[in-house]
Amino acid sequence: MGNAEQTYSYGRVISQSSHGGIFKLFFLLFIVVGFTLATALTASEFLAERVYQAGGGVILVAPLKKTSWQDLGVVPEPEVVLPVKTLGGYVDQPFLFDSGAVISSLPREFAEKTGQDLAFLPRSTFRGFGGTTSFAYRGEMNLLLGEKEATFPVVFTEAMGTKSLLGRKGFWDQFSVYFNHKEKRLEIRE
Repeated sequence: MGNAEQTYSYGRVISQSSHGGIFKLFFLLFIVVGFTLATALTASEFLAERVYQAGGGVILVAPLKKTSWQDLGVVPEPEVVLPVKTLGGYVDQPFLFDSGAVISSLPREFAEKTGQDLAFLPRSTFRGFGGTTSFAYRGEMNLLLGEKEATFPVVFTEAMGTKSLLGRKGFWDQFSVYFNHKEKRLEIRE
């Protein structure tokens, strides 16, 4: 016998080159089965997430933002970018979820962008962090939460450098906000 054939027990003759073919067949089968399983798992996770969101009334899911604080290290921050309706269409604006804020706030420039004139809006005085006092003007804003547009009371602040906030009046009393630190995300539910 030459190099191309070997005799094994039971008197069968098997070509050495067929071992490579069998290996290739198992390898291809492994790839197909692996791909099929990965696709099925991904699809089932996606569907499970959709069922969870629909069943729990989840209208928006957003990742928790990682913020580095000089003395505290990295801290997850509940900040999400939401579209604010303006005269020119929707403008993405980052908002900090703040259960300590009485009302939602935007910088004063948004009053004009949303078609509201500060001269005709009621003016209020607010105390902020550290007892600082600033003026703000009460109006309304329309936000797009997932596919749902909703109107909320807002104040347009004169204070420089403040973040846009989602406060209790109008927002926290209409929606439930869940901080899911295990999956590092927040959920807004009806």
